[in-house]
Amino acid sequence: MNIILRLIAFLARKIISIAIVILLIVLATFISYDMANIYVIINDGLSERAETIIHRENPADLERFFTLKYLNSDPMFHSEQFKDYIVQDYEFELKIKKMWVWPWESSTEVVVEEFIPESSWKFSITDEMRERLIAEQYPPEQEGGEENEDENENTANQNGNKDIKLDIPAPQWQNGEKIVEFRKIEGKWKINNIEFVKSIDPEQRAEKSSKD
Repeated sequence: MNIILRLIAFLARKIISIAIVILLIVLATFISYDMANIYVIINDGLSERAETIIHRENPADLERFFTLKYLNSDPMFHSEQFKDYIVQDYEFELKIKKMWVWPWESSTEVVVEEFIPESSWKFSITDEMRERLIAEQYPPEQEGGEENEDENENTANQNGNKDIKLDIPAPQWQNGEKIVEFRKIEGKWKINNIEFVKSIDPEQRAEKSSKD
């Protein structure tokens, strides 16, 4: 009888061990699948969001990445901060600092750092902005003054006023650490909110890293 009991106990332990291993494999599979989906969505979604805002395009095309609630509430899609810029290129960078999701969850948060270094912008400006900068930086009583020309950094490079040096501000992105909220809707992960946490200066960070 003792031998039979020991055999049953041994088989029970083996079955439980095998069941635990199978459960862990299934759990890991679901976690990996969700994490991979979220990784792709956050990288492609935030990159496409930046492009849509910078080029002032229709955000409706982003529905595969974002919930309708978010697309209708993000004020950046209606911002005028890029209306005077004609942006040819820039370097969008995204670093994921924290990301995790359990298979039974329908929502999760991802912490990221999102930034566009100021030195990476390649752009020109509209005639309206050029005229405004000329009016601001060259008042009528100082127009053509050699002293003012020496103080400005950038040379106007569009039609007209080619000999006038203008201090042209580069476009500015909201560089910073952000919390990205995800929701699972009809089996698909989508970005439901983006919360700004704190600003970062990628230029200073790059200088510090090079010194270290």
